[in-house]
Amino acid sequence: MPHDISFASFNLYNLQLPGRATHPGAAPFTEASYARRLAWAGDLLKAVGADVIAFQELWSRQALVDLFDRSGLAADYQLCFIANDWYDIAVAAAVKRPWVVKGQQLHKRFPEAFRLLKRGHGEAGADAHRTDDDIDVQIDIFSRTVLQLTIGKAEAGAPQLEVFCTHLKSKLATQLDKPEQQDNAMKPHRAALGAALSTVRRTAEAAALRMILTGLMKGTDRAVAVIGDFNDGNHSNTLSILTGQPAYRQYYAHRAGISSDAGLYSVSFLQALGDFQDVAYSHIHQGVREQLDHVLVSEQFYDHSKHRLWSFHDQRIWNDHVVEEGPNGPARSTSDHGIVRARFDWQGPQ
Repeated sequence: MPHDISFASFNLYNLQLPGRATHPGAAPFTEASYARRLAWAGDLLKAVGADVIAFQELWSRQALVDLFDRSGLAADYQLCFIANDWYDIAVAAAVKRPWVVKGQQLHKRFPEAFRLLKRGHGEAGADAHRTDDDIDVQIDIFSRTVLQLTIGKAEAGAPQLEVFCTHLKSKLATQLDKPEQQDNAMKPHRAALGAALSTVRRTAEAAALRMILTGLMKGTDRAVAVIGDFNDGNHSNTLSILTGQPAYRQYYAHRAGISSDAGLYSVSFLQALGDFQDVAYSHIHQGVREQLDHVLVSEQFYDHSKHRLWSFHDQRIWNDHVVEEGPNGPARSTSDHGIVRARFDWQGPQ
């Protein structure tokens, strides 16, 4: 069909040019290890063959250019970056021709209306009889810039859609600042407190991105896909916030799912009936298999919506390389995440 489309999420696992620094203490790529990583990633890119690929953990623009050049795919894809240069890991994207990028936006700051605030006892708007839910979270930026692309085709009548490429805060414990690290009362609890900080930031980022999505989708018929490493599982609060928890149709006469103006459907749920539980994972940590990398789509991709334009074909996860090995964790030339791809068949307006 003329407008079939597929989306993929690909964590590049700290891809950087040879000799360049990444995280403190991490050995830089040599020319040989860099060549091995690009060869592995290039073979996988060809196998996945997605129309839109969201990348995470990219340290260098040139490294992604090298990947597509060496794999022979440079002529097939348009690459999109957050900048010419950056100081840490970043997201990027590749769009396969004949799909073209018609617009690009970056989201670093949270929406102006974002607040995670509940006032305390006696203050304006608070319940004077309740003081156990006071909170004030001072976060106003994404840890990794969100890349939004408007894509379409040159031909008249072709659909246009918005794609968000994202990488939310990791589950790994945030390192405490030196005063807290040196506090004897806090030292035994650094892991718990650091994990709580990471969770709060990831939750805030999910809420901020949901605000952006609602502002874009509410009251419109825009087709939207959100792709990336969300660092949380299918049943997490993070996914619940991002999706808006739209209703799914359970049986033929059920009216749920006929429309969801601003909701997003998890491709993992669409695929769930066809998967065994131990197959649908994209990450392993301490023996626990989870899918942290996701594709979320608007009702234009949901089979039972009256606004459907595409029909769900399948989700596939390339995860054979995701293993835990070695006394000091994985020593791999691949990635610590599986690659998730979702395919949709064009149906056109109903």
